[in-house]
Amino acid sequence: MKKILITCSILMALFGSVGIIRAEEPFVRISTTPGKLDLGTISFWDDGVSSAALTVKVESNCLHGPIVASITPLKRIKGNTITPDRISVKTPATKGFVTMARPVSISETTEGSHDITMNFKIETTIKDHAGRYRGSIAFTVMPPS
Repeated sequence: MKKILITCSILMALFGSVGIIRAEEPFVRISTTPGKLDLGTISFWDDGVSSAALTVKVESNCLHGPIVASITPLKRIKGNTITPDRISVKTPATKGFVTMARPVSISETTEGSHDITMNFKIETTIKDHAGRYRGSIAFTVMPPS
């Protein structure tokens, strides 16, 4: 079994005003908890589903389109990489695990503040050594359709 700790630096793409937000101006703010995601022990012979979850907190005073998440490859300091096609995510909007090889819509068009729970599944191989991996998740708020 392998212990994989992924340190994600979170990137956010927002629309609306930046800086001081006045009540009449539309805004969407995204934050996440936790800042680092410890996926725990994942084995290449099990289903790869981690018990760790990332909560995306969305604060909004307006209607906004879907929130799309994309991830960079997870790189280990001494070499190997876990590519996005081996990382899957599940949210209420995905209705099951979906590969992150392409950006994934993790929410639907909605209004107001809400939380999104992201669960992860990692496909590991014998070549994926235990240790700390680094990668970034980017969130993009799409305009409502």
